[in-house]
Amino acid sequence: MGKRVKLIKPLLSFILFAAAVLSAADVVETRDGSRITGTITGIDNGVITMTTPFAGDLKIRQTEVVRLETAQPMFLRLNTGEVVSGPVAAPSSGELAVNTTGGVRTTGLQAVQTSWRPGQTDPLEVARQKELDELRRSWQYRVGLDITGRDGNTRNFKNALRFSATLEGPTDRLRFYGSYLRGKDRGVTNEDELILGTNYTNFFSERMGWYVRTEFERDRFEDIDFRSTSGAGLTYRIINQPRMSLEGNLGLSYRYEDYRTPGRESDDDIGLDVGLKFNWRFADWGRLSSTLAYTPAFDDFGDFLLKHDSGVEMPLGASDFWVLRVGVANDYNSRPSPGRKKLDTTYYLRLILTWD
Repeated sequence: MGKRVKLIKPLLSFILFAAAVLSAADVVETRDGSRITGTITGIDNGVITMTTPFAGDLKIRQTEVVRLETAQPMFLRLNTGEVVSGPVAAPSSGELAVNTTGGVRTTGLQAVQTSWRPGQTDPLEVARQKELDELRRSWQYRVGLDITGRDGNTRNFKNALRFSATLEGPTDRLRFYGSYLRGKDRGVTNEDELILGTNYTNFFSERMGWYVRTEFERDRFEDIDFRSTSGAGLTYRIINQPRMSLEGNLGLSYRYEDYRTPGRESDDDIGLDVGLKFNWRFADWGRLSSTLAYTPAFDDFGDFLLKHDSGVEMPLGASDFWVLRVGVANDYNSRPSPGRKKLDTTYYLRLILTWD
């Protein structure tokens, strides 16, 4: 009698797997008695994905399935961490029998954490790799050429070259940037400005962080031989969404100015450093970005610099390799050099080359 039982079990397993292999499709049966045939492409996060010839891709909750069979081998990761592979049969409701190279491995249907086909990658490993990629810092480089018009201290069209290099991760951001503007009116140079800067932001919580920044400027036609503006303080993510973000910063600033006019004394001020940075991906083809920086002096709040830049960026072609930006920038100096206007407004069309 014992020998007969020992022979029946392997024979039963063989019959089950032979039936599964001979069937042309995988089979899923649900609690309400529905029987669905097709190809099981994977199990992940409690959902069985199945491709059917009559309804396309279906998503079936794993808890609603009582029987599962596959015609071809499949990898299964169990909730114990063990990985088994082979064709799958269902000896009874809620159970699985996997015909591995080492023999039949039985387990509960609900014990399957993920599954994948030969040649595919375990969804759990894919998710882990995605988490690692999100934690990894990455560089982005941008080089832009402007065709601009200005109304204010000068009225002319000119060209400008800009660059930036940004190293960003989930908790911090380091940015280097620079620009050089040069313009002529009737053959006479009336614009010559060089700006170099860097800033670093580090978030110690989901929304709150700190920052430091510094910027150097030389502008022959604003009588600035050298200007440095530095700031440090706290930053806060007012809006932090995948398609929209708004950051605000508040800190202290130090501004030093050395002038080109002989005999004019250099000036330095300590004051506030206030800024806003807004980004909005309003469509797959367009993004709006805007920055605002306000640095008033403590000893005289009527002495301040205000810088603003807003623009819409649109990719040229199917990728973001080439980007066109249309925007406006304003530089306001409440205490300009003699003979200079307080406000410079620049309208620009910028062609940007961007890469990682």
